[in-house]
Amino acid sequence: MSSAGLAFSRLLVLCFAVLLFGSFGCAHQRGGPPQVQDAAKLPAGQPPAGLRLDPTRIRAGDDLLTGLDGYDAGDLFHLGYEAFQRGDVELSAALYGRLVDEFPDAEGALSAHYNLGLSLEKLGDLEAAIGAFARYVELCGLDLRQDAAETRTRIAALLQRLGRVEESRAPLDKALAETELVLPERWEAQILYAIVTAQEGNFERAEWNIKAIGRAIRKRALREGDRYPFQSAMLWYHVGKVYRMRAASHSLDAVDNLELLDQRLTDKARDLLEARRHFKRCLRHLEAAWSGAAALALGGVYEDFRRDLLAAPKPSQLDGEHGAVYRELLEEATGRFLERAASDYREVLRDAQRYQLEDAWIVAISEALSRCEGLLQELFADGQETVPEIP
Repeated sequence: MSSAGLAFSRLLVLCFAVLLFGSFGCAHQRGGPPQVQDAAKLPAGQPPAGLRLDPTRIRAGDDLLTGLDGYDAGDLFHLGYEAFQRGDVELSAALYGRLVDEFPDAEGALSAHYNLGLSLEKLGDLEAAIGAFARYVELCGLDLRQDAAETRTRIAALLQRLGRVEESRAPLDKALAETELVLPERWEAQILYAIVTAQEGNFERAEWNIKAIGRAIRKRALREGDRYPFQSAMLWYHVGKVYRMRAASHSLDAVDNLELLDQRLTDKARDLLEARRHFKRCLRHLEAAWSGAAALALGGVYEDFRRDLLAAPKPSQLDGEHGAVYRELLEEATGRFLERAASDYREVLRDAQRYQLEDAWIVAISEALSRCEGLLQELFADGQETVPEIP
């Protein structure tokens, strides 16, 4: 067999090794799903004690948004809170948005900026949510330094969800420098900062930092009896994320060096399987703030591996015709990763209520499932159900 054939055979061996050991295996285990903290830190729609809302009232006939013939800042705040509580975050975002636009000087406007951010975050409009939270931070006075620090951490989390890890450094630096930021919120900022460290390529340090936080959480939990489920789920998700980032760092461009290719494939497969293991641990916490992210990442690991294999250059010994065959066989072989990813997505969506998946995550996972199914339909349009054997 040529070195090209050996290289491709090795790719297939690794493919099926990952498929064999990387099954979903978590759908029926007890725990708790990850979810972004909603009003846990600043009750949605709940103005501070003694808050006096602006009495200004608008009269302009029946208003389609509020259903009122007149309203003030307090009406908008109350309606926004009710909408948020019943899950109509599109309406709550519209109501809080109108409040901050029309009553910017009302005493309730500060909390409205924060709650607007929460509503937009749940809608999946992360850019707009960052803007609302940033405005809240700008308006926070010295007596709200802790709230401002916690909100900066939230902004950093959203930036990282958008893939803008380096941008998250600045708000995290400010949050961690704030002496008013206390546990467990400080743990959250430290976990996110570990991702900044991983982005710099220092994966071992990032993993060590996160696991040190895990030990601190366990120690405090034993002492106080509080399990800190939100922070625990967040921790496992981000350990998985570090492994996923490290897997992406293993280049597969050495297709003509079988020994080096073998090592990099092994390292990539190992790190991706470790990432899946930690995403599963996150899912078992049933913390809605993190279950959506973990569920999407679980199938995404298979998509990552397939994408990296397809992006690797073909062996230099292959001419045009053999190169085309090589590519075709690789597409079909790695299609099994799409099948496994689609299976993960379907399984999570079937248990969406148990995992408390938020609507924005359901949409994202459904889109990922559709993407995989579309690619599979293209790959196996001729009815072929098995990966062709390599001569």
